[in-house]
Amino acid sequence: MKVTNTSKALQGINTLQGVKYLEPGKSADAEFSESGLAQAKRLPFLSIEDDAGEPVDGGLDRDDLKKQAAELGLEYPRNITTEKLKELIDTKLAS
Repeated sequence: MKVTNTSKALQGINTLQGVKYLEPGKSADAEFSESGLAQAKRLPFLSIEDDAGEPVDGGLDRDDLKKQAAELGLEYPRNITTEKLKELIDTKLAS
């Protein structure tokens, strides 16, 4: 999998080979355990793609979700995961 650090700080990720550090804006190939991948997907500053170049998070675009949440008048913590933000939006749309 290709992992990209989208933050402005050095970040560490736990891979099968041990901790790998990524400089801001840099990408690297990484292999994860199932729990390691789940953990990495929760980090908003990581962009993860599979070997075909498809987003591992199921194609959720965080910026689009933020815009949609703003349109719906939703308030949420800054550090909310992309998945949780989508759940908030889905709940609001279902009501």
